[in-house]
Amino acid sequence: IRLGLMEMIAFAKVFCTNCPVSPTTFLESCGVADLITTCYGGRNRKIGEAFAKTGKSIEQLEMELLNGQKLQGPATASEVHQILKQKNMLDKFPLFTAVHEICFNSHPVTDFIKCLQNHPEHM
Repeated sequence: IRLGLMEMIAFAKVFCTNCPVSPTTFLESCGVADLITTCYGGRNRKIGEAFAKTGKSIEQLEMELLNGQKLQGPATASEVHQILKQKNMLDKFPLFTAVHEICFNSHPVTDFIKCLQNHPEHM
C-alpha cells in the first residue's frame, strides 16, 4: 500500500500543475484511509483476488460476482497508462504499469510481486 500511495503522490505532483500538491493531503481520511479501505474491502480487491486465484477474465468475474457491474480499477488503470505512455513516463510508475499489463496484456499476476520487490523505492 505504501508504494502505491507513493506512486499516487508522484503522479499528482507531475500532472496536477495548476495547484500545489501536498503529500499531507494524501494522509487525510480522504487519502490513505480510503486507500486502505479499498485495498482490503472494495470490489476491486474482491475481483482482483478472484482473478489471481481462478485465472478467469475480469469481465467474466464482473458478471459472476458483481451481477455485471463494472469495476473502476481496470478502467482507471487504462486511463493512467495512456497518460503515462503519452508522456513517456511508464518506467517512473512501475506499479501503475504492472497493474495495466496484468489487466490488459495477460501478464502473470506474479509480475506484480516482482514489481513490488524490485520497486525503485527499495533500491
